[in-house]
Amino acid sequence: MKVQVFLYKKRLDEKLGESNFESTEECYQHLVKCIHEAAKEALGEKNLRSKTKPFYYWNEEIELLIKEKKGKYLRWIS
Repeated sequence: MKVQVFLYKKRLDEKLGESNFESTEECYQHLVKCIHEAAKEALGEKNLRSKTKPFYYWNEEIELLIKEKKGKYLRWIS
């Protein structure tokens, strides 16, 4: 963990070297970009892809049945 923090700080210092900005918006966008890039380089990226398999049986008929069931349930509890 200590190595990752050191690497992040080093990469961020390297990226923040440029300081010629005409507006605060440019400065802000540069800062955000540098922070994201430094974090990505130091920590890597996590794949957020779903590990579950898609439902092959799911279709419009099932969708309509579920909506109908939810509607009946809501009428029942009210």
